[in-house]
Formats: sequence, C-alpha cells, structure tokens
Amino acid sequence: MEKTTVYLTPDQKQALTDAARAEGRSEARLIRDGIDGVIARHRISDPTSTYGTLAPAAIPKPIWLPRDEFTRRFAGVQADAGLTSQLHALAPDSTAELESTGCDL
Repeated sequence: MEKTTVYLTPDQKQALTDAARAEGRSEARLIRDGIDGVIARHRISDPTSTYGTLAPAAIPKPIWLPRDEFTRRFAGVQADAGLTSQLHALAPDSTAELESTGCDL
C-alpha cells in the first residue's frame, strides 16, 4: 500500500465517519472502495479495457441501504429525467414516497 493525503470538507469527514461506524468498516476501507468504484466505472466505459482485468478485490461490493437511509441520502439528488417512465414501470409502488419528499423523478 502507498500512503496519500486526501482533503475533505468537514461535512464529508463527518459523513465518512458516520458511514464507517454504521457499516462497521474503517474510513480508509470506505475511501479505497470508493476509489475502486471510480476506477471500475472508467474501465467499463473504456472500450479498450474490460471489467475482467480488475482483480477480484478491486471490484466494488454493493452496499445495501435501508429504504429510509437511501431516501435521506438521495432525496435531493436529481435523477436522469429520461429514466422517469422506466423507473415507474419497474417499481411503480416504490417511487411515490420519493415524490412526496421533493425528489424530482
């Protein structure tokens, strides 16, 4: 491993501390997982590279959130407007409560 320095805003640092505590993982592990996710997305979008070239440990594991935590984190995030009808078609009963929170679907 190599050591590096990352500057975080106070809000980012607090959110990272909270997430590490909630998941029972270290802050460093969460940061490495986040970096692995960015790297994986770039490799997937690169037509000259394949996802299979990543070491198994580099493939980010999905993080499952309870519905209320997901809503708290993402209620203010604008979804891709082109996906609205597809989201409603896939899960028509799970988007109504998001609309009541002010989330634009």
